[in-house]
Amino acid sequence: MEKLNQTSYQSIMHQIEKTPCGTVYPLSIAEMRQYGDIYKEGDSVLFWHYCGFAFLYGACDNLFLEAVYNMFLSSCSDLPRRFILFSANPVVIDFFRNKHDIVLGKRYSFEYPLDAPFISSKIRPEYKVCQFNKDMFDNIQGRITPRFSWRDASEFLNNGMGYCVLYQEKAVSWAFSAAVSIDEIDIGIETASDYRHMGLGLAIAEKMIQFCFEQHKRPVWSCDANNIASQKTAEKLGFVKNSEYVTIRR
Repeated sequence: MEKLNQTSYQSIMHQIEKTPCGTVYPLSIAEMRQYGDIYKEGDSVLFWHYCGFAFLYGACDNLFLEAVYNMFLSSCSDLPRRFILFSANPVVIDFFRNKHDIVLGKRYSFEYPLDAPFISSKIRPEYKVCQFNKDMFDNIQGRITPRFSWRDASEFLNNGMGYCVLYQEKAVSWAFSAAVSIDEIDIGIETASDYRHMGLGLAIAEKMIQFCFEQHKRPVWSCDANNIASQKTAEKLGFVKNSEYVTIRR
């Protein structure tokens, strides 16, 4: 399996087909908006995003899948970042289901109907909304932050976007572009535990949705099937679940 040079990325874009897993993450790599690696063997291709999400396209025969397993998913793999493979392909799922050290899960994707009425929530005046800057990128602590998807502040500020809710100059809720392609933005969101159930996450996510439409891009949303809170937030914002697929990890 060959790791492609970035000069070859554009030549591989035609293999990114619409699947239940979505295309925004692999396209963000191929379009060189975000860092990621692409591996190819014959007609089979693996896209591995900086955040760890991975996607397969092409024939994906057993020989190729065995190479993916040995390089990225076996207990012997030594990787610089995490590796979580997304797939709705029964052949791929069945192959990895038979590996004793692999865990399968489920993930949902949501899309925002273009005719959905846009809602703009109000937040209390002591909370301030501002755009992400370098200091926020470097210093915000959480599980889902721009550093989850972007190598550094420069890459994020040049190719992405995000907003924060500040309380007494402290970031307490944020939404940002977790992945960006030519026509879509995947929205990441988190609110600090002490500030949840106050409508801050909804308000800041609405700000990101508005930004998506200003950029003539469709907002998309995805989450683990066990993340009920994220699913409810997506539905409150007007997103509609459009697909589900399997997560494959060691």
